[in-house]
This record gives sequence, C-alpha cells and structure tokens, in this order.
Amino acid sequence: MLKYSLYVTLKYRIMSLIRIATRKSPLALWQANFIKLALQQSHSDLEVEIFAMTTEGDRRLEGKLADVGGKGLFLKELELSLLNHETDIAVHSMKDVPVALPEGLEIAVVCEREDARDAFVSNNYQNLYALPQGARVGTASLRRISQLKSAFPKLRFEELRGNINTRLAKLDEGIFDAIILAAAGLIRLELSDRIKQYITPELCLPAVGQGIVGVECRSDDQITKALLKPLHNRESALYLAAERAMNAELSGGCQVPVAGYAEVVKGKIRMRGMVGKVDGTNCLISNMFSDTLTEASAEQLGKRVALHLLAQGAGNILRLIKSEPLAPGVSDKPAVVLTRQAQFLGNMAAILEKLDYQPIAIQTLEIEPVVNDELLELCRNLDQFTDIVFVSRNAVEIGMALIKQQGLNVPDAVRVLAVGAETAKQLYKFGIDAVFPDHGTGADALLSVKKLADLSGRNILIIRGSHGLTWPAEEMRKRGATVKHADVYLHKMSVDGQTGFQRLYRDYGRIEGVFVHSAESATNFMKLVRNDLDKFAATTLVVGSERVGVVARTLGWPHEIRWAQSPSNKHMMISFTGKSFARSS
Repeated sequence: MLKYSLYVTLKYRIMSLIRIATRKSPLALWQANFIKLALQQSHSDLEVEIFAMTTEGDRRLEGKLADVGGKGLFLKELELSLLNHETDIAVHSMKDVPVALPEGLEIAVVCEREDARDAFVSNNYQNLYALPQGARVGTASLRRISQLKSAFPKLRFEELRGNINTRLAKLDEGIFDAIILAAAGLIRLELSDRIKQYITPELCLPAVGQGIVGVECRSDDQITKALLKPLHNRESALYLAAERAMNAELSGGCQVPVAGYAEVVKGKIRMRGMVGKVDGTNCLISNMFSDTLTEASAEQLGKRVALHLLAQGAGNILRLIKSEPLAPGVSDKPAVVLTRQAQFLGNMAAILEKLDYQPIAIQTLEIEPVVNDELLELCRNLDQFTDIVFVSRNAVEIGMALIKQQGLNVPDAVRVLAVGAETAKQLYKFGIDAVFPDHGTGADALLSVKKLADLSGRNILIIRGSHGLTWPAEEMRKRGATVKHADVYLHKMSVDGQTGFQRLYRDYGRIEGVFVHSAESATNFMKLVRNDLDKFAATTLVVGSERVGVVARTLGWPHEIRWAQSPSNKHMMISFTGKSFARSS
C-alpha cells in the first residue's frame, strides 16, 4: 500500500497537479478558488483541482456548536483526505482551525489578512447602539456573546449556524433583528453592502486567526510546500503566531469565549487578548507589545498575553466554561451526570430539566479515528464480504466516513448488521437498512437473531473500536463464517473529565445519577472517580447493559446500579426514573 501511495504521489507530481480539499460552502469554495488562482499565477504550468466535501460540521447544524464538538468538526474529513493522499492541500479560514493539528500535518503558508473585524448586519437598524431592549441578535460565537453582552446586557443573543447565505436568509425571514458575522467573509463574497457597522476591536476583539486564509498540507510533502511558498504573507504569519501562541497557552479553542488580535503598531506587534464569561459579567483584557518583528518574538508575546490573562483569573473562567452544564448556571437542583459524547445526547438534557434535575455534561471518553493501509485496503474491497457488522454509533460515523473518503459506498449485495436499534438508526442516515435484533442490544443480542444461526460460507467484516470484544468473531467462526476486524477508532480518556468532576464535587451537593453507556466509558469513569467514591453515596449509576454494570462493579463501584434494556437514551431515562425495563443490582 505504501508503494502504491508513493507511486500515486509521484505520478501527480510529474503531472504538476495540486489537489485542494475544501468544504462546499460558498465562502470555503471562494477560499479554495483564491488559492487555486494564486498557485496558477505563481506556476503557469501547474494544474489545480478542487475537491469539495461535506464535513461532519456541515451535516450537524442542530444544537449549539460547542455542544456537538466545536469547529474542529468542519476539518476532520478534509484532514483525513490529506492523510490518505487523496488530496494535497486543504484550505481553511484560520479562525476555524484548532491549535493542535493531527500528526503529520501542518499549516504551510498563511495569506494576507482581510479585515479582521466583526460586522453588524441588520435590515432595520444602523448599528448595535440602535437596537431596542430585547432585540434578537443571531451568532454562534461565545466570544462575541461574552463581549457584546458585557456592553449590551439587554440584548438577546441566540444560536445562529450555517453558511453566510443561510444566516443572511434567516435574518431576511425576520427570525432575528440583527446578526453578527466576520467582515472578511462578507467582503470576500462581495456582500459588504450588507454590513451596517464594522465593530471595532475595542468593542469586540476578533477571533484568533480571523480574516486569515491558511493552507494545510502533509509535513513531509516538501514539493507541495515549495509550490505554496510564494503565497506566504510574513506579516499575517506574525499575527497568527502571536494569536495561536496565546490560545495554546490558555488551552482555548472555538468552544470558549477567547479572543486574540495582533497588529503592527509603530514597528512593534501589538497583541490584545480576552477571556470572558458567557453572560458578559466578567471580560478580562490584556494589551501588550513585542520587542521585535520576528515570529519567535510574536510567539513569546502571545504567551505573555496568556499568562497575564491567567494571572487575572482566566483559568478559573475557562475551567468553569469547559465543564459547563448543558443548561448554563449552577442551581440547587440535584445533578445528573451525562458521560456520553455530546453529539449522541439528543434531548436528554431537556427531559432531565423538565423532571427538575440539573444535567451536567462530563464526557469520560474521547474517540480518535484510525487510518492505516490495512483499513484503506479493506475499504477498497468491501465487495469481497457478504456481511458487514457495525458494533456502535461511533463505528458507523467513523467507519462510514472512512468508506466515503475513498469515494466508495457499501455494496448493495452486502448484508449490513447492527448490534442494536440505535446503531441501525445511525446507518439509516447513510441510506443503509441494517439487520438488528428486535430485543436487546450488543453482540449477544445480534447473534440471537434467527437468520444468523447458520453462517456457513459467509465472509464477515466487523467494524469496531480497537478494544472491541473478541468472542463475537469466535462465535461467528463456530457457525461457519470467515471473520475479519476493521478497528477504525481508539478509545481515549477525556482530557476534561477530571476538571469536570472536580467542579461537580465543588458546586453540587446532590448527585442523584450518572449515566454510563458503554464498558469503555465505565472504565474511564471509575478511573476518574475512584478516589472520591464517597461523594456518590446517594448516586444511582445507570448503565447501558448488564456487562457495563459488571465492569463498574468489578472496578469498585460500591453504590446502586441500574441497567437499562439498551444503551439508548430512551431506555437509560426509563431506567433512571424507575419505570419499566429497568433492573437493579
């Protein structure tokens, strides 16, 4: 496979071809075409192709961006195409790019910065100051809400997502009195006539990297980096170095109210940073200058700004926000901890609130996709299998993304199996009707399906995580099947889990429930709380299956456990509220 990849890469180099990965939004396509034109102007014999993709962030427009994973969701598929050598570069708005990049990738060049300010857009009002009390202002940015709510506490800031045209359409429909967008995007799409007010940095500092287009490529691709070099803008690189260094030092990101804006003033880099509470009651500001105009000096400046903000108490604000309950605001209601990944929580928080509980999201498990030559080979040969088994919703999301990245689909002749109804529902979103058990969930429930009693001559692929069970494959082999595993993701301990539980102990006297859906999540949960089990004496652990409960008990959980009929949100809620389908140990 490695030789094949090298052959493909060399072939494209001989043809002088650059392949650009981009999202399909109008602004993303503008940016990709901007880079395409710049490359062709610098290299007259260079052929450039654009590959437009729909990313996870584009598909999941429901709910708050911070709750479903942040802006990194918009990059995942693009970066996977780079790592798979399907494309050569990916073009990004740098305000959407997390500080930490996947191993093997880097931002090779950044282009000249467009206007970095935010823009006020309204059909009926000239500026923010003209808005009446209670006016509805649309934005998806916690950074903007924090700063503008501080200056305009009587305005109502509401969630607004989608591409620029979608957001403008919602304004034109009368859903909002005004919306806040990045000025750069409007200017680039020749929509600057919609801007009523350019919001000054003094009123609302821009996002880190706002207005800057960056180009990502493989770190070892020296030929592509050489072709990109003429596009690099040194001054913008200094700004970005300062701003991203500040963000890295703060461990910030797109899901927290952090702002950073660097500019050159009288031969020095001026850097302003902000960390604020979402309700606008406390916005911390730092304003510093560099000694010289070098990238090293810019990075040091960003770190100094971050340390100044931390000295003012920024760390406490960020810790609280990162483990913020799904419904913001501490209350005296009994707490219920939801450990599942945010994108799978559905309306659980809303239901718990109606039942007079305080839902707290503390993710115990993080999922890291795996890409290697063996997996790519399996994807290209799916038609060799008679059956494909998906063991979880993560297996569906990551496995199908990997398949789609190869430009492939699950062949119609292949029978698709799911371990439960939730996994089957996830597959249905991809247009796949899967076989799944009528009752129960998991490998044992799936293998009890009558049509799977005899697997003679079947060639089965199981798509799962790297720590998946081995016995289902052994049982299938006993029934006559040939079985292979495709381990498409790794389970990792959540980096914010410890902070979340410490905040939970501090701010909530009554912890009535903890929902744990999988064995891996139970394992991580017990690692996080094993020294504080006394704090859960009045807590019910709600688990997604008997096996999950056994794992928790084996690892030392001494208190009540209830297990649900399945790990579905519905059955977990039924179990917790004491209705049917629940058993206790």
